[in-house]
This record gives sequence, C-alpha cells and structure tokens, in this order.
Amino acid sequence: MIDLRKHSSRHLETKLILPIPETKRYDREIHYYLFSPPQLYVNKNTYSEERLLHKFQSHGRYSSPEITLEELLDMRNNLSPLTILKRYTDDLVKDVTSVPERNVIHELQTIVNSVRHENKACLQDCKDMVKLGMVNDLEMTLNAWHANTNQLCVTIRDLVEAIQAKFSPDNRLLLAFLWADEANSLLCEKHAIDLYMACSSLQPQIPKILSELLSFSREEMEYRSEHDYPSGSNNSETVQYRKAILKKWTQSSLYLVPEVSRWPKRVSEILAGTAAGVAMAFATLTTIFAETTFIRNSFQWAFIVIIGYVFKDRIKEWLRLFFKAVLPRMMADEISSFLSPKTNKKICSSRIRLTFEDVENLPPVVKEIRKDKNNPFRDMLPKEDVIHYIRDLSMHPLTKHALERDSFPRENNFTLVTRIRLDDFLKEMDDPNDVVFRMDPNADELDQLSSERVYHMHLVIREYSKKEDLDNYSHYTVVLNKSGIVRIEQMPLA
Repeated sequence: MIDLRKHSSRHLETKLILPIPETKRYDREIHYYLFSPPQLYVNKNTYSEERLLHKFQSHGRYSSPEITLEELLDMRNNLSPLTILKRYTDDLVKDVTSVPERNVIHELQTIVNSVRHENKACLQDCKDMVKLGMVNDLEMTLNAWHANTNQLCVTIRDLVEAIQAKFSPDNRLLLAFLWADEANSLLCEKHAIDLYMACSSLQPQIPKILSELLSFSREEMEYRSEHDYPSGSNNSETVQYRKAILKKWTQSSLYLVPEVSRWPKRVSEILAGTAAGVAMAFATLTTIFAETTFIRNSFQWAFIVIIGYVFKDRIKEWLRLFFKAVLPRMMADEISSFLSPKTNKKICSSRIRLTFEDVENLPPVVKEIRKDKNNPFRDMLPKEDVIHYIRDLSMHPLTKHALERDSFPRENNFTLVTRIRLDDFLKEMDDPNDVVFRMDPNADELDQLSSERVYHMHLVIREYSKKEDLDNYSHYTVVLNKSGIVRIEQMPLA
C-alpha cells in the first residue's frame, strides 16, 4: 500500500515500499488522479504539463533496516551492524588500514537508522497498549527498551573511546564515530520523552519506569553537553539544525543515485522533426501542385498555397498528438534509473508521464470512487480538472548486484518517496478567514463566528500489476485553504 501524509503546509508526501526481488524482475504501475476544483484554474489552458510535472519530486532509497534492539545487541548475530562494527573496531585498533573507511561509516549509519526505525515501531506498540489498557505488557516493553538502549549507548561509547585512543581528533573515521554517537543520543533522548508523553496517562500504575525515562532523557542531554556536541547547546535553533544534519548524514547510506535518461528528449526531438518534415512536405507538395495546375499569382494559385501552409501547422500538431497516443511508453516525460551508490548497479527503472484528463474519459472504477454521493446535483456543476500522473516501475533482481547483497544483506527493500507541491493550487483561493453571524438559540442576539474558507481536492491512487493480479485503490480528500494543507482525510472506497 501507498502511504500518504502531510509533509509541510504545501507538500503532500507518498511513500511506497517495494521488495527487491531475488531472481525475477517485476513491474508496478502507480497512478495518481488529482481532482482539482474548477475555481482554482489548474488546467491545460493555464499550465503546461511540463510545468506541473516539476511539482512531483521523487527520490528513492533503501528501506531502513528492520532489526530489533535485541537483535542489534546480540553479538552472535552476524547480520547485526553493531556486531560488524565491533569486529571492525578491533581490527582498526590493531591496524588502522585494515578496514575500508566506507565500510565502517556504513555500519555506523546503519546502527542509527536501525534505532530510528525500531523506536518508531516501539512507540506505536506502546500507544496501542495504552489504548487497550495492557499495563503489564506496557511496563515490560518500557523496561526492555530502557535496558537495551542503555546497553547500546554504553557499547557505542566504548567503541568511540577505543577509536579515540588510536586516531587524531580530525580523522574522518573518528568524526564518523562521534557523529553516530551524537545522533544515537538524540534519538534515544527524543524517544524517551515520546514514550513518557504517550504513557503519562498511566502514571499512577507505572510511576517507576516513567520516572526512569525522564531521568534517561536528561542524562543524554547532559552527556552531549559535557562532550561538547553541537546538539548539547542551549540554543534551540542550533539543536534543530544539528538534528537535521545528522539525520541527512545517517540516511545518506540508504540513498540511491538517480540517473535521468536523455532518451525521452531525444525521442521527442526525433518525432517533432518527423512531424515538422511531414507537414513541410505537405506544404511543399501543395505549392508544386498549385504551380503546375494554375497560373502563378492567380486567385486559385494563392488559395491552394494558403491552404497548404494553414494545414502545415495543423498536421504538425496532429502528428504530435498521434505519436503521443500510440507511443505512450516511448513518449514518457521522464525516464530514470535508481543506482546503488556502492556498486553502481540498477535497482529500479522508472518511467513518468503526466497528462490532463477529461472526467468523462477516466476509468469507470476511478469515476465511481470519486463520485460524490452526497451531492446529487454534481453533474450540474463545472467539471473538476483532473491531473493524471503515471509512474511505471521495474524492480531489478538482486542477482545483478550479488556482491552488494553479500556485503550488505540487510538492504532488501526499496522505498520510493514522492512529494507533490501544491503552491499552484493555492493562488486563486479566497482569503482563509471570514466572519459569519449566527443567531444565538439561547438569547436574542447575534454571535460573531470566525470561519475559514476551505477547498477540497480529491486524490485517487492506484497501484497496479497485471502479472501479480494486483489492483489496489485508495481515496483521500485534501482539505486546503490559502495558507496550505489543513488536513488529509482518508475516504471509504465503498
């Protein structure tokens, strides 16, 4: 399934996770149908398809490693990045050139990414336990997290001390250890506070562990301050900026390098040249016909020549539309591949197309999903403007990059993140604030109420694969005002 969330006041973000196949390649089609209110004037008369295509920004990365804290701390687990890092550290203490720098930094980043992923899962589990009143299970989970996190912090800091004794303060490898230690400390402090806030309603039943969580978060903050980490500053702006830098650094090990193909541009130029050539040939032939049939500069001669040049431009446009209709995959607006930064091998191929669609020409399933059952007069209103964004994905098997599979066996999934900028949809909106007067039912006076003018933009997402018999739809209402996204509501499909 494709997850949709609000990334910022003017950005929607979708996330799709696909497994990297072991042997056989497989394909996916992703369709986004954006239904824009007609009064916003986001249509083919006001915006080009190329301009709107730039509003869809995507990046691909490996999914965060799914490894629990127990698995991470298990020194018998050969897949644990902490186990591998400890072995690397022992080798580096003996010989500083024994392990490639890139491999060590990769494991440091993977540890932090694993902790971030596990903390999110743990927080959600605890929230569910609070809702269900599972106090004993909740207390056990919190105690286990606290004990495991303490052990993780101690283990990482022991490794940092070992490296500090061997390398100079400005060494990149030592700096990587220090950055990983700081990033892990920030994550653990934040998660301890998040857990406390999520479980504070059960304070009378589990006072001890909640108190320990607060103490732990305070100790981590003091630890960073004592070690002069930038995130130990009392300046909130400095801390927030440092958090963003550390997050980008740790997740850079997951990013896949996009390679944009020049093929769509070349094909477009070839087809445009072909269309122009055919149109010019028609105009030339009509001129020759006029020359041989009628007296030069006569009325008939002029009429035929004018007709030829009029139809020349029309033929060029008709051929362009014809090529776009019969060669949709060749006429993709963008073709790209996501490459592994370690082996430069192709992980995923992608083709993108964007078109404006007429509501009447949409697939019946999409029309039925979008149908507004609460408005029987919708057919009397102006039609919505529909933007159809299509992405064809091909996932390539691991056999093509088996070396990477052996070196980094935890990276089994591909995550595609797409952000949709909505700033062009906001330009024609009315001001968000308005004043409404209403009679107070309990008194003979008028109440003055503030209200916001909002607009509803509908988004239907389809994930399709013919070979896998997959055809999933989801429907969302994005509530907007002139300031941006107010909220996102998931709509029932039935």
